Amino acid sequence: MRIAFGFCFVTAVTAVAFVALAQTESSDQDKPRTRSLSHAIHAVEDLDTTLAFYRDVFGLNGTPQDFPNPAVPLLTNAPGVTLRLCMMRLPGAMLFELTHFKGLERKPARAAYTDPGAASIVFYVRDIDMAVANAKKVNATIVTTGGAPVEIATAKGKAHSIILRDPDGFFVQAVQETPAPGAPDGNVHRVSLAYTMESAESTAKFYSGMMGIELAGPSSFSKDPAMLKLVGAPEGTEFRKLTGVIPGPPASVEFTEFRGVPRNKFHLRVRDPGAPAMAIQVININGMVAEMKAAGVNLLSANGQIVDFGGGTHNIFVEDPNGMNLELFERPGSPAGKGPAK
Repeated sequence: MRIAFGFCFVTAVTAVAFVALAQTESSDQDKPRTRSLSHAIHAVEDLDTTLAFYRDVFGLNGTPQDFPNPAVPLLTNAPGVTLRLCMMRLPGAMLFELTHFKGLERKPARAAYTDPGAASIVFYVRDIDMAVANAKKVNATIVTTGGAPVEIATAKGKAHSIILRDPDGFFVQAVQETPAPGAPDGNVHRVSLAYTMESAESTAKFYSGMMGIELAGPSSFSKDPAMLKLVGAPEGTEFRKLTGVIPGPPASVEFTEFRGVPRNKFHLRVRDPGAPAMAIQVININGMVAEMKAAGVNLLSANGQIVDFGGGTHNIFVEDPNGMNLELFERPGSPAGKGPAK
């Protein structure tokens, strides 16, 4: 299963290394570590409805297909479930998988942006006014206070940005940015991922310590009225961020921790509409899962077991410290970034 990636607003605070626990290549080729982000995943209520949103608002397209792999019920711990999906190919080699599960009950839910486990895909656009006008035509919910783009600080300077919800409540951030030379055509020219975390300490321990993805950021909390307006948070809310890059094709990711605002951990089952996930290709999945199990990580696939997905691929769903589902998979000899066959 696949997903897209997001990098959001960057504070103008000098970044002090919050953590530098990334595992590096070593002579031990069996050492558990991350090989690449395969894709971002977003479970939907109705695939055609959600696809229409991304087409009409952002000009992005995809082709739905049935996915009859008999391992899906084991992987998702959902006996009898069937899957229809669309793997959207986004600018910058990003892959965004929309999954529509059928055959058993589902419980859709929506997070507040400040809730741990909330997820956002970030689209860098040439014309944000066009995107906002398109969103209003389809009656999309606008999260940003005031319903209009706000000016925020980014790694490339000031930019206008707004946060919307797609039909399933999944967050979509648009950032107006001048594209780099040779950027793909269309309004969306770059993509990244953003997530809300429960705590920087536990998130760094999981992603840097166990998965070898280096995350860093300021250890102190800060306030930025523009960002609070962007995410629809009340005055007085504080935040801090961890940022990093998942290897190859490189994908920027950002985790934000909020305090001073009520928060409820957002965790849905893989099949529930609104559930976000990432699919990450790893090296030595057996060793990584054993380490996670020993650390008390929640293993979500049937009986907490790695699944034979066919074609040499083995995968499992686990829960990160923030409540988000992660699909870890290993396919010996496959190129970085190539996910489970779908």
